[in-house]
Amino acid sequence: MASASAAARLCILTCRRAPRLQRIPRTCQIARQSPIAQRSFTTSTIRWAREGERDNEDDVEDMAPVELKKLEAAFQESITPEGMKQLDELAKDNGYNTIEEYLEDTLHRTPGWASEDRALADDLMRDDKGERPNKQSFWYDEEDPETNTEELEEFDEDDITSMAHGKLDQVREMRNYARLAVWEMPLLSKLAKPFVPPAEGQVLRWRYTSYMGESHPAEKKVVVQFAPRDLKLTPVQTEKLKKLAGARYNPETKLIKMSCESYEHQAQNKRYLSNLIDDLVASAKDPKDTFADVPLDLRHHQFQKKPRFPREWRLTPQRVNAIAAERKRAAIADVKKAEAGLLVDGSKAVDEFLLKKALEDEKKQKVAELVAAPTRASGGNRARR
Repeated sequence: MASASAAARLCILTCRRAPRLQRIPRTCQIARQSPIAQRSFTTSTIRWAREGERDNEDDVEDMAPVELKKLEAAFQESITPEGMKQLDELAKDNGYNTIEEYLEDTLHRTPGWASEDRALADDLMRDDKGERPNKQSFWYDEEDPETNTEELEEFDEDDITSMAHGKLDQVREMRNYARLAVWEMPLLSKLAKPFVPPAEGQVLRWRYTSYMGESHPAEKKVVVQFAPRDLKLTPVQTEKLKKLAGARYNPETKLIKMSCESYEHQAQNKRYLSNLIDDLVASAKDPKDTFADVPLDLRHHQFQKKPRFPREWRLTPQRVNAIAAERKRAAIADVKKAEAGLLVDGSKAVDEFLLKKALEDEKKQKVAELVAAPTRASGGNRARR
């Protein structure tokens, strides 16, 4: 059966050149003759001349533009499978398999129709996709190529710019969140629940990822943690479980951590991890092989030494009293040295050293001047000779 959209497009083109259909034999069986003259479909304003006054240009009136998109949609709504079958049967009487083949052959055999067919296809495509964006325009955005870069009408200085409208939208959004924070957020305290620690049988800790209602590929990931010692296993079974976990066992935290994101939904990934833990526990309880001859491999974990504050440096009350007594004893000793003249004054020692160094530099400079003077004199005598 011919497609409805293709039939609609061809019927529109047929209506444009309706007078030429009269030269095709047996067309009356396919195209119904209307007592009123056909008017062409176009995206521009249609000018329709009244009957009997086609030669009078003063009586031409403007009609509303016909949108090809709406016309095609209306054709698809009105057409029925039975009607398409009848059109196909009429086309078979004319030697064609479908009505689409008949119209296609008619368009190709009639001079001038191929160009109109292309023009109609361009009009339909332009109506569906819109005008092509101008890449040379200032408002063209590569990330949003559908943005219309041509202004529809001239700016009459009666409105603010698009950037200002964007700023106003941002202010409105911030005010909306401020109102939510003031009036809506305090109401959430009614839904608060007291913290209840996990029971003895709740040994699995699940972690989910949420992006606040937005779709994200990492949202399906589920992570589970548990301690082997909480599963109420024997020491041999606990060691076997650690060996079965392999690189998922952390010897520092004593936890086994596993994750899954192979399935589309979080519930599926959680179900998979739950079944996996059940299989691990069942294998650890199997008495046939306890893996006693297999050492626990911890090469996957890198132990990092964390510096700790020395215990001896902690300011306990006894250490505070000892430090105070030591400072008091040092102060008494300084007073005794000062009275005996044995206490060294640091600032005075520095000043004496700087003064001594300055005198030595001055003495060296005078010696250098005395040595240079005879050398100059002897050089002058030689020049006179």
